[in-house]
Amino acid sequence: MISFKKMHGNGNDFIVMENLTKSHSLSKSQLKKMGDRKKGIGFDQLITINPPKNANHDFYIKFFNTDGSEADMCMNGVRSVGAYLWEGALAPKKPLLLGTKSKSILIKPMSSKKVKVVLDCPVQKELPKPEAKFLERCGLKKYKFIDAGNQHLIIETKKVFAYDLDGLSTKIRKKQFFKNVNISLFTRLPKKLELRTNEAGAGETLSCGSASAATASFNINDQSPIKIISAGGELSLRKINDKLEMVGPAEFICEGIWLKN
Repeated sequence: MISFKKMHGNGNDFIVMENLTKSHSLSKSQLKKMGDRKKGIGFDQLITINPPKNANHDFYIKFFNTDGSEADMCMNGVRSVGAYLWEGALAPKKPLLLGTKSKSILIKPMSSKKVKVVLDCPVQKELPKPEAKFLERCGLKKYKFIDAGNQHLIIETKKVFAYDLDGLSTKIRKKQFFKNVNISLFTRLPKKLELRTNEAGAGETLSCGSASAATASFNINDQSPIKIISAGGELSLRKINDKLEMVGPAEFICEGIWLKN
């Protein structure tokens, strides 16, 4: 049996488990069973909180998708990690430096069920020519390829919520290069952006923190915050030198026991 808490960050929902007082190991088939929204618990990602691998880190965090694959990063998820640790008195209520598969990330407690994430500014990368030509054949011209700890294809469109994102994602991921890439659509509005994301291994989610950071990275000015609006709610981002600050919710839904099978 495994104790868990279910949480959400802006509608992005998670099962959070700690491997600090007890150690749990889940197989890919168990992860898929837990992630099933009809026969399991249901989640966008399952998150485990583990002892640090690096002496400079407070904890090491792992993220798993509903298909059982491991994700590199989840910025809505790390906010939930902070709330879990502070609420459960597993860490002092102060800034924490977390290790992940792809990079270190700093979280800071705030009031009103919100957590701040401080991260290195995402980096824009150039696609290899075959992949760029493939996207051109798909009719895509206005896009950016961004590394935010995980990889994102960010596509600009005029009507973000009137588009077949699932169909487009399936088509793009037929190309092996894009298999593990998150695919987003965004629209520019005055002082804010609208965003939808299909996450590799999880499908479309109500919000994606790393996609929000990736999209904000090329639409933001120093010191001037920008809001990212997704189906799950709102995130606020601000650029300070070479860092991005993201503020958003981290809320508890329920807790329970998974009968390991």
